[in-house]
Amino acid sequence: MSERIPTYDWSNHEGPTSQVKASVFPVEIDDETLRDGLQGIQLESHPSLEKKRIYLRLASQFVDHADIGFPGSEELHKKEIAQLISFVEARNLGISLSAAARGAMKSDIEPIIDISHGLDGYRLEADIFLDSSSLRAKVEGWDRSEKFKQLRDNISLLHKHNLPVMFVAERATSTSPEELGEVFQIAADLGVERLCIADTQGRANHRAIQNIFRWSFSEFAQKFPDIKWDAHFHNGRGLGISNCLIASEEGVDRVHATSFCIGEGPGNADLATLLINLNLSGYRDKDLRELNKFSRIASELLEFPISSNAPVIGKSSFATGSGVHAAALHKEASLNGEVGIYFPFPPGDVGATPDVRVGPFSGAHNVYLVLKRLQIEPTEEIVQAILAEAKEQRNLLIDETIIGITQQFLNGEKQKI
Repeated sequence: MSERIPTYDWSNHEGPTSQVKASVFPVEIDDETLRDGLQGIQLESHPSLEKKRIYLRLASQFVDHADIGFPGSEELHKKEIAQLISFVEARNLGISLSAAARGAMKSDIEPIIDISHGLDGYRLEADIFLDSSSLRAKVEGWDRSEKFKQLRDNISLLHKHNLPVMFVAERATSTSPEELGEVFQIAADLGVERLCIADTQGRANHRAIQNIFRWSFSEFAQKFPDIKWDAHFHNGRGLGISNCLIASEEGVDRVHATSFCIGEGPGNADLATLLINLNLSGYRDKDLRELNKFSRIASELLEFPISSNAPVIGKSSFATGSGVHAAALHKEASLNGEVGIYFPFPPGDVGATPDVRVGPFSGAHNVYLVLKRLQIEPTEEIVQAILAEAKEQRNLLIDETIIGITQQFLNGEKQKI
């Protein structure tokens, strides 16, 4: 294995051994799809302004906040952000908005201020980020003291223009407590509204997340009780959702996510999965019955296909081709009309329905349920013929094949078994 540059390992940090801050209800969600999500390479092309408007309108029924871009990147993008703000405000969508900037770059800060002035002083949240580690400074050739001075100046400038600030500690989970504490102290002393811990690399496990939040809360939350706390997790180790739940348990106020995990590298924590898990864990109580519908439309807007096995919204999330599973579902439905014995939660909670298919590992109950969906009266001969076809072809049968077999029997073209 290649030699790794040493970074701080928060999973081994010795700090508070019990929870420091009480859990919050409801934990808010910041939808980063139209900012951090678009920084990845999953999308071949970025959505148009109109598609972004539709996305925000639909997402607003599930999230509390949206980060809508990086206005310092170009003038056209800056104008688009202003138009999105006007759209959200005109339609009273009920979500707050932010734009991102490098915390030590005044050229990134000024466009956010310009947007605010152009919209009669709209209090656009500025999400400003900086990696405070000496390792990053060494790699970049930065003078840390100069970066901190620029950060102070920019926070003060944003507050001078009455704009709320969230300071994002980039690569926080790779930064030592001493160096992370330096920059948190600067931001907190200047009165930022939010502090955000970012697992930019997606490297942290549950112990690291628990430790870094307990340390942060013990060092800063008690001294600065008015500051809100955010968590921004990437999915480098596939732990984005579980880390969001750990952060929520530890007392974070807001967690970040993107639709379909889009974002840099493997992407960010997935929005749909986060929504249902926060509900199930008792940190939110949101009506999610339109979630699958929203996700299908978002997939079209972003031109990003939903993976078949995506949790919650994938077409196989509540599907089975197994005879054992189908038998249980069939029997359960006959008892009380409910289905879910093999599901983590009732499919209807997220606007989904169970899907039973007939394939090589199916049994009679699979066929009965499929025929019921197709409104075809089953007979033993039809059921056995369909099963035989599935096992012979070694495929999942499509509806047209099943209908064709039943029609052969109904037309007398097949001998009864």
